[in-house]
Amino acid sequence: MLNYNLASLFVLLFILNTTYSQVNRALEGNVTDKKGEPLVGVSVLIEGTTSGTVTDIDGNFSLEASPADVLVFSMISMQTKKVPVGNQTTIQVTLEEEAEILNEVVVTGFQELERKLFTGASESVKMSEIQASGMADVSRMLEGQVAGVNVDNVSGTFGTTPKIRIRGNASINGNNQPLFVVDGVILEDLANVDTDDFISGNANTLTSSSIANLNPNDIESFEILKDASATAIYGARAANGVIVITTKRGKSGALRVNYSANFSAKLRPTYNQFDLLNSAEEMSVYRELVDKGIIDISTSVRSQTYGAMGKMFTLIANKELDWGEGGGLNEEFLNQYENANTDWFDVLFRDVGLQQQHSLNFTSGSDKSNNYYSISYLYDKGQTIADQVQRITGTARNTYFISDKFSFGLKVTASYRDQDVPGTRNRDLDPITGQFNRDFDINPFSYSLNTARSIRPFDENGDLEYFRRNYAPFNILDELELNSINIEVVDISAQTDFEVNPLKNLSIKGVFQARYATTQRDHMVHENSNQAEAYRANQTQFIQDANNLLFRDPDNPGLNPQVVLPQGGFNYLDISDLLNFFNRISVEWSHTFNSDHEVNALAGQEIRYTNRSATSATGIGVIYNSGGIVVTDPNIIEFFNLQNIEYYSITEERDRFFGLFFNGGYAYKSRYIGNFTVRYDGSNQLGNSDQARYLTTWNVSGAWNVHNESFMESLPFIDNLKLRATYGVSGNLPPSASALLNLQADVTVRPTDVEPFLEIEDLTNTELTWEKLNELNIGMDIDLFQSRVSASLNYYRRDATDLIGIVQTSGVGGQGLKVGNFADMEATGYEASINTLNYSNKDFSWRTNFNFGYTRDEITRLDFGPRIVDAIGQGGAAVLGGPRRGLYSTQFAGLNNQGIPTFIDGNGERVFQYDLQDRQNLTETLVYEGPVEPRGAGGLTNTFTYKGFSLSVLLSYKFDYKIRLNDAFFSTYTDFDALAGDLVNRWVVPGDEQLTDIPVILDNGVALTNGDVVLAYQLYNKSNVRVADGDYVRLKTVRLSYQLPANVLKRIGLNNGSVSLEGQNLALLYSDDFLNGQDPEFFSTGGVALPQPRLITFSLNLGL
Repeated sequence: MLNYNLASLFVLLFILNTTYSQVNRALEGNVTDKKGEPLVGVSVLIEGTTSGTVTDIDGNFSLEASPADVLVFSMISMQTKKVPVGNQTTIQVTLEEEAEILNEVVVTGFQELERKLFTGASESVKMSEIQASGMADVSRMLEGQVAGVNVDNVSGTFGTTPKIRIRGNASINGNNQPLFVVDGVILEDLANVDTDDFISGNANTLTSSSIANLNPNDIESFEILKDASATAIYGARAANGVIVITTKRGKSGALRVNYSANFSAKLRPTYNQFDLLNSAEEMSVYRELVDKGIIDISTSVRSQTYGAMGKMFTLIANKELDWGEGGGLNEEFLNQYENANTDWFDVLFRDVGLQQQHSLNFTSGSDKSNNYYSISYLYDKGQTIADQVQRITGTARNTYFISDKFSFGLKVTASYRDQDVPGTRNRDLDPITGQFNRDFDINPFSYSLNTARSIRPFDENGDLEYFRRNYAPFNILDELELNSINIEVVDISAQTDFEVNPLKNLSIKGVFQARYATTQRDHMVHENSNQAEAYRANQTQFIQDANNLLFRDPDNPGLNPQVVLPQGGFNYLDISDLLNFFNRISVEWSHTFNSDHEVNALAGQEIRYTNRSATSATGIGVIYNSGGIVVTDPNIIEFFNLQNIEYYSITEERDRFFGLFFNGGYAYKSRYIGNFTVRYDGSNQLGNSDQARYLTTWNVSGAWNVHNESFMESLPFIDNLKLRATYGVSGNLPPSASALLNLQADVTVRPTDVEPFLEIEDLTNTELTWEKLNELNIGMDIDLFQSRVSASLNYYRRDATDLIGIVQTSGVGGQGLKVGNFADMEATGYEASINTLNYSNKDFSWRTNFNFGYTRDEITRLDFGPRIVDAIGQGGAAVLGGPRRGLYSTQFAGLNNQGIPTFIDGNGERVFQYDLQDRQNLTETLVYEGPVEPRGAGGLTNTFTYKGFSLSVLLSYKFDYKIRLNDAFFSTYTDFDALAGDLVNRWVVPGDEQLTDIPVILDNGVALTNGDVVLAYQLYNKSNVRVADGDYVRLKTVRLSYQLPANVLKRIGLNNGSVSLEGQNLALLYSDDFLNGQDPEFFSTGGVALPQPRLITFSLNLGL
């Protein structure tokens, strides 16, 4: 009986305990983010039920739950988290932001896909990991960060676009820039500029980039889409790859305020890195010029340009200075210039060019809405005394969660830029010599490298000292004050997007954007500037005969040339407008069957509407000192007409684009994934026929998650192993391509009976069609040792067809050259990215990222080849069998016994000149050097953390390409020119041709009378002895940062705070010695182009 009672008591206690465990009891807790900030509006639900609550303003919650329940914590922009209740009565939960799991998701701009189910080649980069504090253009920050992405900083001037290529080139004449997508919307450039123009230094390159209008602190992340599977959803504009930029958005919780400030110092260049003669060495060469009759009293008075020696002769001719001893040079006068050794970098560049950036943003939100607001200000005082820029940006982004089934967002952005740069005109190619010329160039960097150091900016009394340039008095400091360009850019956009979820697995999304941008480029040429005074230079009969800026009346050929700008200067005003509308609506359905079969489908349409207009007007005879009144001589209009100089023009472009797309995907047990995309696009820029105007692009791809297979259980150190393959067709349309009839209005150039007429600029081209790219990609992704080591490897082959360019026709219809599909090109390449966590403990960690990419392309069809003059330039040319841009050289055969360079022609004969207009015998005549664009590039980043400190070091590198050295040797020189250091090794006497390759300085008589010999010097600058390897390794970034301790932050009322010190472009660790200081990325083209400066930045980041 006792045993029975004890058993009954045990059963009763068990039942009571079980019953008690199932009874709900009070539970409370708190939810914060990783920084300990309370999160308001977090949804707290009991899993499998609709019972729950939300957190209050302090992140607290309370509810009733049983120990067997599981709580689900969810919030927009945060990672969902599940917590079993168990025996807890108080729960503390920390949620991570979605950005923290960025690597688990691929953002395509159309949709977000789990990376494990993604079949394409892409790479995610967090802005916080690559942000370079002193850089105002975010596109430059990608250099050395992503495998297969090549960033060439061909100019460091604000507003210019770096050359960015993903997996090499997909077009010959297109710009090969990737498609930028910001928050799902394609970002149109402010102006259509070809890649080859990026290195030109022309003023229009300053307004080509829309990326320069973005605030770097607004950006959350980048997703670089590389292969056909990743880019296929963008269709006919994705051949060059896609860079998807995701900007920051509001986060639920209390109001947060973040402020960041960057203070940067740009270090000026020095002559130490360049091989140039000093002023004393220059004067020894100038004395040789005197001995050879190149500079004397007669040549100086009629010279277009002169320096110290010419100034001496002019003063003697004007009886203002005596001859020297024995009727020779006045050495006492020349000594002051011989010892000047002017440091033009010190004169024209600031010792420390200061730049500051300030950014302030506010985030807040609840379960009903999220808000993000930001404003930023950039002030860059400039590297030089002649450039500066200010930029203001503002963003407002709001997301509203109306219900579980409907949400929408509003985003407004605006930016304003005010920039000053030295005045410049566009450069022109001289087809006879192959040399680019730019009239009135006053670029401070080019001036410092190309101007004699024996010239002084100030005389002995401290006053500006003038020499001669363009037949008129010239002082660079004065000219920079009187000849400048002001640029104003306003860029405004409004965007709305929505998402409707009518069913559990069905989502309808839409995005609409309207954008307006206007650019004004105002070039002021003051009446006292050298450029204006050159039009009035007629002080002697010699100058009148030589100055081509004077008007020679065709009706009165016996009259002396006339001044057509008797007073005033010029005002060149260029205004361009961009109006863009973008719309995309898509429907996405996804479902999982029996937990094994995952199906996804996406379909939609896209419409883009873009209008561009440009107006160019020239004010002639503007008198700035009199309030800008205009006094125009009628003869200057005829003068401009005779020289085919436009003084007013209007152009308009209308681009209409329509696309339909469908994407489907299937995954079985997350092991085997298949995906396909079809897209149908049309553009009004192409021919009227359906085959030409519309393009169907498609892609098929698959992936195998090998690590999910049972046989991989024996390899526990492999966390993830995915094999991928892709094949597809995408397209491209160069910005200058149009199949439409192009009629241009003009007026006749006649002494009488002037009337307007229409000129056929381009005939209708009904067969002009898209450029196409067929791409195969095979890749592998692997993670090892609990993701301490991860790697991604890719091999790809790209076949580009129907590439667009200039083709020669029979001339029927009156057009001998026109735009057509004239070439094919193929490329193969491979890339690798490796990330390692080398060491980690509680206080210290060390991470390494190494990436590498290499692409070799070859032109396999070319219906119309380049001229020799095109192929020997710095930019190279497209030649059958060569790369997109190959560098070719004249075949230097050594100096003859007179010190004059000679060359081997196509027949093997030794000559002084080539026919530079020849297209037929180019490969037989010239020597192929290699590509002018790097085939290989990559980066190595090491990041060390110790407690609150972090040190990051980035090395970037490029290899396998050639560089044409800047022109340095000429048949004759002026005493205004800087001289190459190698000139000390020049040929002087017979027999020196056995010892040196540096040509002789010609006697004046030979230089003036023998054109073949003069051309030989230009060919020498384009020869195979004037080529260097472009390979380099650069210390790109060194960054030391410190995160302030939590107790310190709490004491001063802050939630977060950090300081950092960063260096950019600090040193070239390796480059070809033959470059003699020439930066392998920078082409010294003058105009507005400046090299990337060395930059030191102090940053402060604070959060409330």
